[in-house]
Order: sequence, then structure tokens, then C-alpha cells
Amino acid sequence: MAVAWSEIVDRYKDGAQLPSMPGARTLQVTGADDEYIYVTHRLWSDKLTRAYLEKAMALLDEGRMTRDYASVIDHYRTFIADERPTTAATVLKDLGYVD
Repeated sequence: MAVAWSEIVDRYKDGAQLPSMPGARTLQVTGADDEYIYVTHRLWSDKLTRAYLEKAMALLDEGRMTRDYASVIDHYRTFIADERPTTAATVLKDLGYVD
């Protein structure tokens, strides 16, 4: 199910609103480029690193990481990076990698 990064950039370059975890506010993607996906929330703004997201996508494709949303958050933080794991899980869900 590998998604090329160029497709991700095309999808998010002009921004997008992604539903976050149940009960949370919507996540705003403000753009994307060759290295990052830029995101904002009500109280903060940040970016997600391409290399970390691609590693997560590979682990998910290989079945080495669960597709359960809540578990992906913990696995992302443990196996990949402690870089906005909930936000990363939300983006991975929007891309079809997470249930």
C-alpha cells in the first residue's frame, strides 16, 4: 500500500482539515514539502518529519506495527520518534494506513 511522498505532498500542499481522535478538535494541515508535513492545532503549530512517517508506513506495510489508532500512537513514540505521535497517527489514518 506504499504511498509515494510526492502523492502526499500533492494531497497536503494546499492544506487540509483532518478529523482527530474522537473528542478532539480538528487537525489543520497547512502544507507539505519534500521533508515535512506542516500542522497546526488550536494551541500549537509544528511539523512532521518525512523520514519518521515513511518509517511508520513501512512498518505498517510489513505488519510490524499495529493498525489500531490508539496503539499506533504508542508504537510511533516507542519505535520511531517522540515527535507528535498522535498527530502522526492522525495523518497516517487519513492516508489509509491506520484504522
